[in-house]
Amino acid sequence: MTPTSLFTSLRSPWALSVCTALVLSACGGSSNNSSPEEVAASNKPQVFEQSTAPKKLSEWRMLLNDGKTLSLNAGVLPYDLNSALFSDYSSKLRSIYVPPGKQITYKADGTLEFPIGAVITKTFYYPKASPSDTANLGVAKQSGKAQGSSLDLGSNVLIETRILVLQPDGTWSGLPYVWDADQKDAQLKVGGKDIAMELVSAGAPSQKFTYSVPTAQSCQQCHSTASAGGAGILPIGPKARNLNKSYEYSAGVVKNQLVQMDELKLLSGFTGLATAPVNADWRDSSQGLEARAKAYLDVNCAHCHSSRGAAFQSGLMLDFNSVGQTTASTVQWGVCKKPLAYGGPGAPYRYGIEPGQADVSLLLYRMSHTSTGDVMPAIGRHLNHEEANSVIKDWINSLKLPACL
Repeated sequence: MTPTSLFTSLRSPWALSVCTALVLSACGGSSNNSSPEEVAASNKPQVFEQSTAPKKLSEWRMLLNDGKTLSLNAGVLPYDLNSALFSDYSSKLRSIYVPPGKQITYKADGTLEFPIGAVITKTFYYPKASPSDTANLGVAKQSGKAQGSSLDLGSNVLIETRILVLQPDGTWSGLPYVWDADQKDAQLKVGGKDIAMELVSAGAPSQKFTYSVPTAQSCQQCHSTASAGGAGILPIGPKARNLNKSYEYSAGVVKNQLVQMDELKLLSGFTGLATAPVNADWRDSSQGLEARAKAYLDVNCAHCHSSRGAAFQSGLMLDFNSVGQTTASTVQWGVCKKPLAYGGPGAPYRYGIEPGQADVSLLLYRMSHTSTGDVMPAIGRHLNHEEANSVIKDWINSLKLPACL
């Protein structure tokens, strides 16, 4: 089967201007023998099924790399989340590609409904840093928020790009690509890859750790949110409550992401911001403590710990609609709940959440340990998210609920 290109037309002046700039930068200007239309056609994004996925990321043409800058191709829209999944302090350039003439269906709750041929990319990167041990790749934490549609390769190092593509049979396929040492292209690694790294932080000891690029199979563990982990996978981040935020698409061009998608005719059924849900930014101390904790648990834990996730049999529900609810049993989100399978460290750790006692709550214990058998989430993390753990600790300590018996 040959790859099928679904990007055959531009839908807006915004896309046209971006296309012109990116095509010229990628090709060094227009060819003497090619029209602008022919040049654009030769550089349009490509969509592949899992069985025909190319070995090189560059063949998808979702991302353009001229050796100095990594940029999104024309018609590929960047996005960010109010609260995002923690991945060992890596930063991420996220994007969505929608085939021409098709739209994403808006949903107030749950993952937005994407059309066949939609592609979601997530490129993991770090600011460069000097390690104390040259056997490790030196990286640093990102400062500031994700903006724009490009990355400076002079100051950042690319690690991997994960692709989710919605295939003709209606199923999502996850594919991991690992960037070459020269940063010019990335290779398909269905078996994943471990990378020795050293996280360098100003004013704090550096941390050596192993960054794990997931296998294609392990995508199932986190993304199996269709039927309690038993069938199919879904994107985790692209929900209305996560996308309802402002984004700076270019210098001075700041818009709400849902509004931007609607104006670009990429979104159907959107009824406006007045009725759109919104997750808190867990980093924003001006927002309520419970809202911040709920948002963090929702995006980092609920893909498994929900009625549709792989960990539903645990009975621990950490999704946005469950955490904090007191009208139903608070046990469902961990309060005075004994674990069903996890043996744990023993006394005094007895319950998922001991109200007012974070230091003996198993939820925080598992979030602040990295050893196999204790770590949660079970994959994708080798470092403790210290700043977020502090928020969860403060939230548990603030809970005014009856003590566990």
